[in-house]
Amino acid sequence: MSLLLPIIFLLAASLIFVPLAKRYLGTTVPGYLVAGLVLGSSVTGLVEDQQLIQSLLELGMISFMLFLGLAFRPLQLWQERRNLLKDSGLALALISLTLVATCFLIFNQLLASIIVGFALALSAVTPVRQLLQNKQQLHNSVGQASLATLQFQTFVSLILIVLFPLLEDTATTSHGIAYFAAIMATISGLFLASRYLVRPAFRFLVHKNSLHLIAALSLLVILSVILIMDILHIHILIGAFLAGLLLAETEFKAEVERIITPFKDAASGLFFLALGLGLSLQPLIHSPGLIAGSILGLILIKAGIIAAIHYYHVRHARVSSLMAVTLAQSGEFSFILLKLAAHESLLPQPVLQPVLLIVFGSILLTPLLYWLLDTEILPRLQKKPVVAPEDVPRHPILIVGFGRFGQVLARALHAQGKRFSAIDSNQPEAVFIEQYGHRFIDADVSQPENLRAAGIEYCKLLILAIDDVEDSMNLARYLRLNHPDLTLFARARDRHHAHLLNDLGIQAIWRETYASSLLMAQQALIETGLSSVDAQTQIERFKQQDELLLIQQHWVHDQQDSSGYYSSAIAELEYLFENTKTLPPDRLSNDQNIQSDANSLNDMS
Repeated sequence: MSLLLPIIFLLAASLIFVPLAKRYLGTTVPGYLVAGLVLGSSVTGLVEDQQLIQSLLELGMISFMLFLGLAFRPLQLWQERRNLLKDSGLALALISLTLVATCFLIFNQLLASIIVGFALALSAVTPVRQLLQNKQQLHNSVGQASLATLQFQTFVSLILIVLFPLLEDTATTSHGIAYFAAIMATISGLFLASRYLVRPAFRFLVHKNSLHLIAALSLLVILSVILIMDILHIHILIGAFLAGLLLAETEFKAEVERIITPFKDAASGLFFLALGLGLSLQPLIHSPGLIAGSILGLILIKAGIIAAIHYYHVRHARVSSLMAVTLAQSGEFSFILLKLAAHESLLPQPVLQPVLLIVFGSILLTPLLYWLLDTEILPRLQKKPVVAPEDVPRHPILIVGFGRFGQVLARALHAQGKRFSAIDSNQPEAVFIEQYGHRFIDADVSQPENLRAAGIEYCKLLILAIDDVEDSMNLARYLRLNHPDLTLFARARDRHHAHLLNDLGIQAIWRETYASSLLMAQQALIETGLSSVDAQTQIERFKQQDELLLIQQHWVHDQQDSSGYYSSAIAELEYLFENTKTLPPDRLSNDQNIQSDANSLNDMS
């Protein structure tokens, strides 16, 4: 019963603080840290069992390293090594030297200053990923640059963890040359085991239709690697990371991730919950100004160096500043290195507790600074002046939205020698197209003055290629109202988006992925025995039927509330399957009748 009560408290506190952190900060990590802090001895003292806290912390660190190994991409890291060393490597080196020097001035202890400086220089992993995912920026310039930097820092952190035993003042076989020989032999052995044991074992389970045992085999691999690390006196965290990397290098990685991914958030939450339980507020009570100033100083030093170096390479202020704020905090590796140093008696407790609070404060402050920079500061600083009339492009084609859809269109137009203008606020690097005679405007497409600056008054054809449905519809309504004579081509994400565009009187609509899906289906028919001519005929028949169904749906939607006509996407799919005619390849269809039916229904709509 004594063990159940603390667990109940931990679960209850997590259910209170974690959703609040997710909603207001965009990441669950501060919620877990605050929940642990509230339950710890510094606040309520509801959970004070040090053995339980230590067990939770060790389990959380092992889980974190395991999932980190699954997500690690050594080949990608090697391919991008030059750019990473010039950007992320230089930034990490300068930050580390600056922080080590600063810590030495404060502590006047060289070893402690080196450990703290290098630990604080490392950025958080889980909070950054969650923040970028919440802001839908994982795949843009800020997200990709941040994730690449985190991959590099993960590699550096592993090296630091490996080097920690060498700092002990002992002389056992686990040190020096023998220690590194054991590590190299282990990595080589795991590589061979992956090829000749792990992968064949997974294939055997698949061959025997025993996919349900993949979870058991994965657990066996993880525990075996950790046991080998323990026998060789290599840190268990390195073993957990290598176990994750071992599973990631098999062709069954997707199946393994499908099984264990549901536990990922809980595992990372356990790690931060245990860290919160071990935090002490005494340094904050005794020296609040020093702690607050240290948090701000840490963020300013890291953000300033990262922004300066990244701007030197990419020459884009917005991307560099957002990336700098994203990586300005310290994180999991900081906690791990500091805890390891304290465990090895390399870092005294009077130094450890204030530094842990600084790491906690930086994690808590980063989402707020990101929001302030992204929504308040940058929009005001980067508000572009109205383009002078003589500078407004007068190209006949304007592409609104320059993502993956608009870029393909642009390349096709460029191949035919057609001049165009493009406007987008999320692709600043696309300005290079101007050297080929086109024009790119880095601006928000939802603002009318930006459309005028892009030359909408002079264009004859506007291609609406925005990915977001709501933004697409708002802009389409504005264009229909203010530019009714403008020829408008629109991209639709799905059938429902196509219906909404059609409601505005837009007839030239291209559904996303529709054409490529039909081309793949045509090739599939050829692979199953149809001739190329028959396959093309069948696909053309299907396209006519589908257009007829789309017109029928639109006509019905005009008579009813279109928002609630189908209870779900599956309900609509069921309707489409029910009304799709199957035509054998050896039977001719009355295509003219289908086309005439479609034309008549189009007139009705």
